[in-house]
Parts: sequence; C-alpha cells; structure tokens
Amino acid sequence: MKFQSKYYENDDIDLTKSEYNARRILKRCHEHDKDAGGVFSLITGCQGAGKTSVLISFMNYAMQHQASEKVFFSNCYNAPLQFPKIGKDRFHIMVKKDSGVTLHDRDQRLKQIYPKVTYFTDFQDCYDKAKPGFCNAVFFGNRMIWMDFINFLRGAGEWCHVFIDEISELAPQFQSGEIFHRIGRFASDLKEVRKCMINVHCNTQSVADIDHRVRSKVMVRIYLPGARAENVSRITQKAIDNLKENPETGNQAYLEYSGKFGQNYFTDIYKPIKGIHWEAHSGD
Repeated sequence: MKFQSKYYENDDIDLTKSEYNARRILKRCHEHDKDAGGVFSLITGCQGAGKTSVLISFMNYAMQHQASEKVFFSNCYNAPLQFPKIGKDRFHIMVKKDSGVTLHDRDQRLKQIYPKVTYFTDFQDCYDKAKPGFCNAVFFGNRMIWMDFINFLRGAGEWCHVFIDEISELAPQFQSGEIFHRIGRFASDLKEVRKCMINVHCNTQSVADIDHRVRSKVMVRIYLPGARAENVSRITQKAIDNLKENPETGNQAYLEYSGKFGQNYFTDIYKPIKGIHWEAHSGD
C-alpha cells in the first residue's frame, strides 16, 4: 500500500489507543464485508494539506487489492486533472457521447488535445465499458449527473468504488427547486451505501459548502491540517489546529468513525506526471 500508514499492516507492533483506532478505521474504509456494506467517507483540510493525495491513496489501495472491481473517479472541470497522479498507464478516460466535453493541455495555453478516450451512451454502457483495476475517470458533462450515477451503481450487484474530488460541486449548499430535491435523493442514496456493495470516498476544502443532508450521511471523517471541526464531531477545533505538518514524515490527521477516533500520518507522494498537465472543459 503506497500511502504512509505505518500502523496499518503490522499486527505485531505495539499501538497506542489512538493509533489502534485509526488503524481500525482505515480497515473499515477498505474491507469487504457484505454484512457491514460499503462506506461513505469525507476528507477535509486546507489547500495543500494532502486531501487529494489521501483520496488517490485510497483509490490506489482499491486498484491493487481489489483489482477485479471497478473504480470510478469524478474530477472537477476547468481545473487540473488529479487522477493521472495514480500513474500514466493506470487510468482510463471515459466521456459521455455528445456531452461536449473536451480535454486541454495546461502547458500549451489550454490547447485542445486528443488523448485516448472511451465514449459511452448511458450509465449501463459506461459501467460495461469501465475497466476493472483501472481508474475510470468519467466525464458526463455535468458533475451533478454523478448523483444519478451513484444511484445506478447501487444496483450493480458487485463491489465498486467511487472517488469524488470536491463533492461540494455535486451537492452544494443553499440550492432550491429541482436541484434541491435531487440532492435530497442523493443524500438518501449515500445513507444506503452501508447496505450496498459500494464505497464512496470524497474530499472538500470547505465542509460548509456541502448540502447539510449529504454531510449528515458521512460515516468516516478524515481531518487534515486546516480543517474545520463539525458540530457532530467529537474532535475539537483545538485538536485539529494542533495537527502536525511535516513533508518528510507526512501530515498528521484525525480519523473518526462511529464515535471513535484516532490519529494517523499521510504522506503526499502523489505528484503530477511530467507532460500530463491537463484539464477538462464541460461544454456547458
């Protein structure tokens, strides 16, 4: 496993209570237990704290240890693509046909580029064409469509994994009308992941930007330096403010699940790949 978690794999090492709790929470994020079901986790922290690195770390674990399963990644538009950090030959770009999505090179003044892309027509076609053991980076043209796609995945009948960069773009706070109701249905789907064979891992810089109904369904919370404590959390803002940052040993983090919490370190080892500084435009 590539992310820095020195207490995760060694059963013989002496653990403090905090380290033991963090280790158990990490296992809950990755284990496959049809009785316990899936997990919905949220990673938060300030810019540069390592949110995306933790997200990609979780994805890397799924790709390595559950290689027969399908992994889906939701990237922001008009922003650097994060998924290529997983490795040049480990991602698979998928674009909905007629969505108007285009790819652009940030090293060439946003010149449009044409890397290998798989086009799909609907959710079932997307699922059928997704490659097990790869990061399937899916672009629908509108990020909110991911809410409907996760609803579709609930009925897949097999384990799968979804990774969402900046979930606040999918389910923003203070919406009205049909979008408000769509987010409500999405929150209900996230509540049900514990009964399904689907893991949903997300990150955000500001938890307050996420619809409160979605926030309330989070099962595992990971606080990195610069995060804001939530009212439902047993972890205080003072404790988060005291998290240590170290580029060599990694940034300290709190992990919280089902009333228990512990500390762990995550090292930011996922960097942009030379020559792949791309972004996607939605066509809207």
